[in-house]
This record gives sequence, structure tokens and C-alpha cells, in this order.
Amino acid sequence: MTETPQDAQPGPMALPAIHDHLMDLIQREAPPPRDIVDIGAGQGAISARLLEAGYRVSACDLFPEMFRAKGIECRQVDATGALPFDDASLDVAIAVEVVEHLESHRPLFSEAARVLRPGGAFIFTTPNINSLKSRWRFLTTGYFYSFGPLDPAVDDPVRQHIAPFTVDRYRFLLGRCGLTLSNVETDKYQTSSKSLSWLSPFIRWSARRAWGDDPGVRLQNGKASLLGRTLMVVARKPEKP
Repeated sequence: MTETPQDAQPGPMALPAIHDHLMDLIQREAPPPRDIVDIGAGQGAISARLLEAGYRVSACDLFPEMFRAKGIECRQVDATGALPFDDASLDVAIAVEVVEHLESHRPLFSEAARVLRPGGAFIFTTPNINSLKSRWRFLTTGYFYSFGPLDPAVDDPVRQHIAPFTVDRYRFLLGRCGLTLSNVETDKYQTSSKSLSWLSPFIRWSARRAWGDDPGVRLQNGKASLLGRTLMVVARKPEKP
């Protein structure tokens, strides 16, 4: 791992457009001031922006020594994925470009549900394998967009993308962990996917014919899913009855 000088400013470990759209999404879904945690915070670029925007920011990472954002504590996440925060202590949890690196999503999703207050939001971003570009790539190569061949002898959780999940699968797993998927957006529409958008009506018709007008089917083939580069998923912890 490349070391970063201690006085260096935190740099983004995701595409700049992702951070820009994510900031807008967070402020629409949960305006400041709120208690928010940046899970898998990296150097802390988005943490620093959230603090400047008026949020009360916490952070955690497998490698907290990488964190550079001033005025924010970055805690260690252990190998089990347990988050170092109390039950129902946070309003928002975010995970930027994290879930595609995980062998299992249940620990993260369950922990996000645990630390959120009722009505709280869990927001994460991940490469979109639902896009028309990705579907074409899978048809022609056997691999989804942003996912390539894996070597079982290599274990590099920071750099490897190992979990290509669809929107419908995220909806299912979030629900099993006590969260309800409420919104799906994207940072940008890909030119390559837009060039294939003439296929969209046929895909939606075929999906409805095979599976009916199910909410998961609609999400799986919505505009963000078919044309987007990066998925931005919002899930909510239900309010108390």
C-alpha cells in the first residue's frame, strides 16, 4: 500500500462526479445537521466535504491510518465488519465504492441497520452492472462492466471487485437485513449505454412478460439501471410503529 504524507489533503478514491452527485443526494435525503458515518472512508475526501456542509461526521475503515480529513476521528473496523458505533446512534450511513469489494454484504447491511436511528438512511454507491453497456459486455465477454477475471491466489480487498450484484439483488438483501430500498440514482448516463437505449422498450416488455409488474423488475430496468454508470442506492430503516 502506498503511504501518504500525514499533512496531505485527503484525495478522492472514487471518480469526482460520484462525490459531487453523492453530496447532492445526501443533502436531499437527509439535510444537515445530522449524525453521519462514512464507512470505508479511505483518505476522507467525502468526510471532509460532509463536515464542511454542516454534518456531524464520523468515519471508519479497515486501514484508518490512511485517513487524512482534519477534525474527524476515523475508527478501525475489524475483520468481522462490525461497526464501532452504538445501536441507533446515527442518522445516515454511507459507503462509497465499498460493496463491490465485499465477499458478503449481510454484515455491512445488518450493521448499517443496527447503527441507524428509525427513519435513518443508508446510502451506498457501486459500479452499475445493470447498464446496457454492462449487459453488452457480459454478452460479448462473459464479464460485467467494472468486473474482470479473478485469481483465487490473489487476496486484495482494496483493489479487487468481487461482488457484481444487480439492483434487484440489493433490494432483496437490504430487505432481509431490515432496510427498505427507497431510491436509486446514478452519477451520469453513459454514452455507450445511451447508444443502446433503443433496446430498452424490448427489455422492459420482456421482463414484464416473464416476471410481471414487480417493483424489483421495474427497478432492475429503470432509467438509472439501464443507462447509469454508477448506482447510488438509498435504503431506509423503518420508522417505529
